[in-house]
Amino acid sequence: MKLNYLGFLSLLALLGMMGFTTENRALLGFWGFLYYIRYFFITADELFVQNVKTAASIGFFAGIAATGLAFALRVLLPSLIAGNTVLATTYVVSVFYFTIALVVLEYREQRGCSK
Repeated sequence: MKLNYLGFLSLLALLGMMGFTTENRALLGFWGFLYYIRYFFITADELFVQNVKTAASIGFFAGIAATGLAFALRVLLPSLIAGNTVLATTYVVSVFYFTIALVVLEYREQRGCSK
């Protein structure tokens, strides 16, 4: 059986344990990556690889749009948003859109719907 490398994203959940030991409770958000453990048990066929590529494209372009918008807000209204918040927000947007797109594509695959 071939290893599905998407499951390794679940290792980022280990960063969530630092939320218990430090004052930074925002690290607890990394527990959301536990969702990706399920991909260790999914065999990657051609349709799965295509779905991951499609979801990655959606996540990438959502991140680009969020980056442009956040930096424009940072330049126009510097007191509204901090620089490191801009970078963190665009990362979160990219991962969020990737995950949602992948879930939707897998749901369509299970139901037998075409794109």
